[in-house]
Amino acid sequence: MARIGIIAGSGKSAAAAPPGTTPPIGVRGYRIRDLKRTEERKREILLGAARAFARRGYRATNMESIARQCGLAKGHIYHYFRSKEEIFTEIRADAVGRLVERLRVLAVDAEKDPEGAIRKAIALVVARSFEEGGRYEATLREPESLSRQSRTRIRALGRRFEQIFIGIVRSGIEKGIFVSGDPKLMSFVVLRGAFTVTDWYREGGKWKPQWIIEQVTEQLIRSVRNPRNPR
Repeated sequence: MARIGIIAGSGKSAAAAPPGTTPPIGVRGYRIRDLKRTEERKREILLGAARAFARRGYRATNMESIARQCGLAKGHIYHYFRSKEEIFTEIRADAVGRLVERLRVLAVDAEKDPEGAIRKAIALVVARSFEEGGRYEATLREPESLSRQSRTRIRALGRRFEQIFIGIVRSGIEKGIFVSGDPKLMSFVVLRGAFTVTDWYREGGKWKPQWIIEQVTEQLIRSVRNPRNPR
């Protein structure tokens, strides 16, 4: 799946809008004078909210508990987000959106090297388990109360990620590098194994993050690699 912003009148501007342009408007009507710091503050709020949602669940988490987790006043949160649903949606959309962009870059090499592309893609997903916020984002489940609009946005990004991954697998099957099978089913099995590392990883244990990334990636590669291919 938060960043810092100075709203008009709240401080010195470090990155004002270009001359001749109108500063963008924040959610409560304030003009944003420092876009970089606004994005930084939003990112901080999303990270704190992800921790709160992961620990308490969506229903038990409110704006006050999110603010407490972020070390901010509740009213300050409303400068950036209108509701906890908007925050939750942004956490999920931001996390998946970043994965989509990174996977899209890897997919460029899928035609000439499907195994190399899928290896990097699996490692990318597993590595998120050890990144700041990644372990929280990965455990969040869509609440039943989520609006259709929010649900549609999150799922559209998820489908885009799956489509790109499936394309890599399909390319490997067509070249005989991967075993024959349904590329969609194979993708779901591999992705399930990669995403659920957060379910069993324990920080401080004997298995170190880099070793886990390498071992899980290799295990999942073996599940799709064609043993008859000499590679």
